[in-house]
Amino acid sequence: MASVHFLNVGAGDCTIIEHDSGNLTMIDINNGEDLSDREIRELISGRTDEDMLLARVQLSTLTGIRRVEALKSLGLDVHMTNPIKFLHEKYPGRPIFRYIQSHPDLDHMRGLAALVSSGIKIYNFWDCPHDKEPVFRDGTDKEDWQAYLNLSTGRHGATVLAPKRGSTQKYYNLNEDGSVGGDSLSILSPTGDLHASCQEREDTNNSSYVLKFSSFGINVIFGGDAEEAAWQEIFAMYGESVLPSCRVLKASHHGRDSGYFQMAVKAMSPEYVVVSAGKKPGTEVGHKYAQYCPNVWTTRWMGNIHLETKAEGSRIFSDRDA
Repeated sequence: MASVHFLNVGAGDCTIIEHDSGNLTMIDINNGEDLSDREIRELISGRTDEDMLLARVQLSTLTGIRRVEALKSLGLDVHMTNPIKFLHEKYPGRPIFRYIQSHPDLDHMRGLAALVSSGIKIYNFWDCPHDKEPVFRDGTDKEDWQAYLNLSTGRHGATVLAPKRGSTQKYYNLNEDGSVGGDSLSILSPTGDLHASCQEREDTNNSSYVLKFSSFGINVIFGGDAEEAAWQEIFAMYGESVLPSCRVLKASHHGRDSGYFQMAVKAMSPEYVVVSAGKKPGTEVGHKYAQYCPNVWTTRWMGNIHLETKAEGSRIFSDRDA
């Protein structure tokens, strides 16, 4: 059996895969235990008392109350997940076999410093080299960026890999004997050429890893923050008749219009689209995905979303169903 956990981490990303082999893969991290003012505005957007609610939350936080608790007292119960606590509770004592940094944006790595100091061992670290200069929100961002630099240069002891489309290696897509298998992870993007051109344009979103995970005939595609240029290249490579169909598509760029490419979504025709965070007024395009997918689920409203696959079949459910 394999499991995929799309965690509700707020305005960021974090997915954990337990493979058939028992290995754990973690794609990105965001410590999602509280909300920013911007996220609160997204949650209460359109309410006539929007400004008053935000003011009351801000006033509460001055007394040391977390924003999610202040919202709960006002009738909005928003549960957030801390990925490190999730790992300790769901997979106690288990190492992360591979951590994949989809791309070097801070909303995809907030919590790396805490992960490193948590005692959870990371064996392999995937990262595409780049020259990105970060913009820090606060001192915690600096700590997370330094943890990222340490991991990406091997200073935390992990094996550093930078695979591209077509890369093959034992354990992520090959078995011990070299046959196809392993943990069934395929890289749809980037190619070496696309990554190089993205570096010239300082375009980290389109150099995101776009990955396919397969288990018992079920395909899951993770879009990272890939935008139109990456999806055009993927579509040109695989074509409408070959692009892997999938049961679950992790929407690119948190469901924003910038991560939506109609021809690729139509070719994949997913049964479920999972949006991390959502809703971002004026930018989220769940209605476009809904043209080709009967189920568009967001972690903000559904909580953690889980997929389980086994020989007898698969099921997808959220914490709200548990």
